Amino acid sequence: MVPSQNETEVRRRLSPKGQVSLPGEVCKALDLRVGDSVVFEIAADGTVTIRRADPLDPFFHLPLFQALEQWSQDQKATVFR
Repeated sequence: MVPSQNETEVRRRLSPKGQVSLPGEVCKALDLRVGDSVVFEIAADGTVTIRRADPLDPFFHLPLFQALEQWSQDQKATVFR
């Protein structure tokens, strides 16, 4: 895909650990700072969108809520045996 005049394409290589450093252009566009969290949204067609996570972003915190709910249910099962 060739970027349009309004878009910028920046390439990075994947490390052996599956990591990619975010280019400065991306950090600037998303107004990211050290310690900020990002969310990767994966569409059915394979398109991936990266965005800055809001402090109370429900999609970012969903795994935490699910883990706490499971922990809570495990505790209930232990207490009511």
